[in-house]
Amino acid sequence: MQKILCIRFSSIGDILLTTPIVRVLKAQFPHAEIHIATKASFAHLWAGNPHVDQVHGYDGNLWKFASELRQEGFGMVYDLHKNLRSHMLCLLLGKFPKQINKYTAARKAFVQTKVNTLPGHLVDRNFASLGLVPDGQGLDYFILDSAHVKLADYGIKSPFVLFAIGAAHQTKVLSYPKMIELVDSIPQQIVLIGDDWDEKMGYRLATLFPSKVINLCTKTSIAQSASVIQQASMVITHDSSMLHVAAALKHPNLFTIWGSTHPGLGFTPYQTSFTAIENRDLACRPCSTQGSNVCPLGHFNCMNSLDLSALKNAAHAL
Repeated sequence: MQKILCIRFSSIGDILLTTPIVRVLKAQFPHAEIHIATKASFAHLWAGNPHVDQVHGYDGNLWKFASELRQEGFGMVYDLHKNLRSHMLCLLLGKFPKQINKYTAARKAFVQTKVNTLPGHLVDRNFASLGLVPDGQGLDYFILDSAHVKLADYGIKSPFVLFAIGAAHQTKVLSYPKMIELVDSIPQQIVLIGDDWDEKMGYRLATLFPSKVINLCTKTSIAQSASVIQQASMVITHDSSMLHVAAALKHPNLFTIWGSTHPGLGFTPYQTSFTAIENRDLACRPCSTQGSNVCPLGHFNCMNSLDLSALKNAAHAL
């Protein structure tokens, strides 16, 4: 039986953005085994995916990992990461892979000149560079029954607003005063999800609004957070991994907040409706392709001057 290996080591959002490619490969080669090579800590993202036959978790020893993978006898390799580690892995496997085109020069040019020459969404760019045709079905994420969250267990009552308060870099996250403004303006219960870093902010917001805010930061796994997203009446995210989780779940009322990065870079919710909240009047945006921790101009107006009225109006209309 033919075996196909798809390599994507990290991270949550980027892995979810590869799921349409894996699904199309399975449809194109229905009798082949589709294997995934990823960091062991992200292997859970493929749980329950019917298009994947086996997941191989990388634990930091590339030589050992390559030795294990060589025993599988892969006929084709798709490098969906295209970094030094994935290059080395393909070399150790003795395979010449099909690779994505990251359009690094065009992305940097967009930041430097504010002229966008990128051809559409990142997922569609990847499909084109691999010679594959998209199936128009969006991202995949499957929530196992064991991860389903009963809202009553956390004191959550519908309708509620889900706010994923974090992101990988600070310039992609609302400032604390703007978070207070947003939370104060929403009449419904607000559930916060996030990681260890976000928990501190979540604690402060829950302390300020004890009758309105439920802080689930660090209290739920990715799959459990996805279950809460699925049950929310409205979802608010930054340019973050939770944006892509919500997109994979096809949430019908998704709002995405953009600061230093820009929807035009191609990381918007894929093949699902959403509303982008951004400051379009700033000549300095985007100032980064992936975000940074400090505003290079010192004013952080992409977030500090952001108009939140669309979010407030949507919440009041629930």
